[in-house]
Amino acid sequence: MPSEDGEALLMGYRASLRDWFTDPSAANLMRLRGELQVVSRWLDVRKKSALRKSAEAALDAVSRFYHFGEEIGGFTASTRSAETASLFDLASVGILALENVRTADKPSPLRFLMSGLSEGLMFLGSRQYVSGSDAVLRATYRAHALAVQDALWSLATDFRDPEQLDSIREARAAIGTLFAQFDEPSVPLGTKVALLQQLYGLVAIIRCAKLAEDLRGIAGTTSKQDE
Repeated sequence: MPSEDGEALLMGYRASLRDWFTDPSAANLMRLRGELQVVSRWLDVRKKSALRKSAEAALDAVSRFYHFGEEIGGFTASTRSAETASLFDLASVGILALENVRTADKPSPLRFLMSGLSEGLMFLGSRQYVSGSDAVLRATYRAHALAVQDALWSLATDFRDPEQLDSIREARAAIGTLFAQFDEPSVPLGTKVALLQQLYGLVAIIRCAKLAEDLRGIAGTTSKQDE
């Protein structure tokens, strides 16, 4: 396989990722999803199992974010502009994450996880982006809250020291604290659902940024293998 394949793969993925961060439309999200499928398949053919696992995690996160957005998008058309604004807020986090991966000496996109939860999401929580009947919103929140917690926990276990009990407990406590704040009676149901969307998006951003980091050396590795 030509040595240029690895570089072309990385460039194509980065381009689709940047397009989504710059314009977080459904069309760009679907293009990113397609590019992730290409990346995953290419890595499978090259038998790069660790990198393929990273690609599959990113693909799953992007798919979950898309499906949840489609689900809550059916509640009301009147909130569309506000939902779009929230996605642009989220995209700004994504651009920073991608720049961090591209320019930092020791890239660490995962630091956006805790900072994003503690700062950006609480800011978003002050606004209600999604409206609908209480019964529908409550069912949606309950159905997805556990899945989002599991996605955050998966991130935490991937990027924290798995051998240190204190580190494990700290990560789990941060997730527990976040969702305890969600469950406060003063938080409207619509806001809770909107916050889940932001968390799905944040997980997708981090997974995609992590994959971009993982793929940085693939062109050079491919060249050496083809010599």
